[in-house]
Amino acid sequence: MKQRTRYFKTGLFVIGSIIILLIFVLLLGAKNLFSKKFIVETYFNESVHGLDVGSTVKYRGVPIGNVKEIKFVQEEYDLPLDDDRGRYVLIKMSLRSIFGRNQTSSGNIDEFLEDMRKDGLRVKITSQGLTGTAYLEIDFVNPALNKEMEISWKPKNIYIPSTKSTFTKIGASVDALIQKIQEANLDKFILHLDTLVQSLDKAVNDMKVDTLSTNSIALINEIRQTNQKLSKILDDPKMQGLPESLNSSLTKLNKSMNKLDTILTGSQSEISVTIENLRAVSEDLREVSGNAKKYPSLFLFGDAPSSSNPKK
Repeated sequence: MKQRTRYFKTGLFVIGSIIILLIFVLLLGAKNLFSKKFIVETYFNESVHGLDVGSTVKYRGVPIGNVKEIKFVQEEYDLPLDDDRGRYVLIKMSLRSIFGRNQTSSGNIDEFLEDMRKDGLRVKITSQGLTGTAYLEIDFVNPALNKEMEISWKPKNIYIPSTKSTFTKIGASVDALIQKIQEANLDKFILHLDTLVQSLDKAVNDMKVDTLSTNSIALINEIRQTNQKLSKILDDPKMQGLPESLNSSLTKLNKSMNKLDTILTGSQSEISVTIENLRAVSEDLREVSGNAKKYPSLFLFGDAPSSSNPKK
């Protein structure tokens, strides 16, 4: 009887503990269990390596949900076999809120998200640290550089466009760079460069660098000697007073020029009269010379010749 009573108490204790544990779990997860979940989907035209069901979804660094499902678009939507977009990766996310709008109706959410998509709201795969664990980051980007992916089907859930991850963009840039390098025909460029180096080497050898170096050294020595001689001349005590003497001479010359200008200005009238007298004397001498040529006897006998010859 005592043994049955002990079993009863043990079972009652175990059942009570389980009930208390369930109540504790319900209290902790009640908010998540009874809160409304929003299913959002997006599509990626790239590898989603590192992303798994249950991976975190963040909005501007704040966790707002988890990845619910990962599969190809052609598994969810009926697309033609030749439609390459069927190979896009479809990711469904379970979000506890749409950016703080828990009470918003589905129609209003679509209108709300449409405006945000135009402003550049996108989803991208982000790697967390060095572990390689990936998660989804929802944030705003430049809509002009991150255009929406073209789709030919109507999404069954709330849709947010995706953008390429940072590593994908870096890889695409590196691939483009390698493609340009390949198109640049580096072999031909290297051949031309080698030819150029050989031509420069030949030109340098033809210039006789040794001779040029010897001549340059000789020229530098001559310039150094000339500089030393010039320094001796300038250091000569006689040269120290040269600027003052030159300045004094220029001052005296300036005074002399001023005096000459004064003399010429004051004697201008006298000089004019003298010049007129000289002109008159010159005319008289010209007249006397002319008479001497016509009448030589005038200078010999002093009498003027008769005006006419007497008739015989």
